[in-house]
Amino acid sequence: MSRLIEEKLSSVITPADDKIKNLNLKTAYDYLNQISFAIDGTPNKTIELLSNDAVCVLGNARMANLMLMKLAIHCLLPKKYGGLRTSKVFVLDAGNCTEVYQFIDFMKQFGLNIKKNLKKIVISRVFTVYQLTHFLKFELGKIINHYRTNIVIIPDLLTMFFQEAEIDFEEVNFLVGEIIDVFKAITHEGKVLLLTSLAVDEQSHPFAVESGDKIVSFFGKSVAINENKTNNKFKILIRERQGPDYIAVKKYLSLASEDMLTVMERR
Repeated sequence: MSRLIEEKLSSVITPADDKIKNLNLKTAYDYLNQISFAIDGTPNKTIELLSNDAVCVLGNARMANLMLMKLAIHCLLPKKYGGLRTSKVFVLDAGNCTEVYQFIDFMKQFGLNIKKNLKKIVISRVFTVYQLTHFLKFELGKIINHYRTNIVIIPDLLTMFFQEAEIDFEEVNFLVGEIIDVFKAITHEGKVLLLTSLAVDEQSHPFAVESGDKIVSFFGKSVAINENKTNNKFKILIRERQGPDYIAVKKYLSLASEDMLTVMERR
């Protein structure tokens, strides 16, 4: 089975002499006039990140992906305000969920130069699980080196795997393993902040939960976003790996959606 999958992956490989410029990448500034969205924001609670962290956000898809966007813009802040030095962001959109106008809203709230900082965000979209896996295996390293990227964001990592009516579980399992190997490789040198999200919860397909657990086991930190069953708020649980196990390091209860749109004033 793995040989058949490798053949499918190789079928989308571009010729060896193709250069980065032929990958049809765009900055968020270039991308702006092609899409439009209206959506809520992210929580203003602090999530501590380091330049070599690997963080997985799980749960409500909209909340998780918005959190990734806010974290990306926060990283663009000057270092004295909690940003990462000379930050450049690469977004591999695996779920057709990147909200460029929300990037702009956060930039306005943080007081950032919009045009200048949108050009620091490069976006690429993939539309099949084979394109996703191929891009991660054969192109992501080139992108990181070419653009000197230090932040990689992959929203809705597993969405496409479970959109098909008939799921080949063995094939999904193989591809997830390939993706984890890529994550290990790009974080090995400790120069890239890796952020991803998984839209999995109790209602998800059991195999999606299993695949999500397999991916989460690689990450050093995880953020779980769960709906509060008694109201329209969310429970946020931040966990960090210590040895083989995760421990809860921060827990935020009753986070309302209106709290997400607010950026705390810089001091």
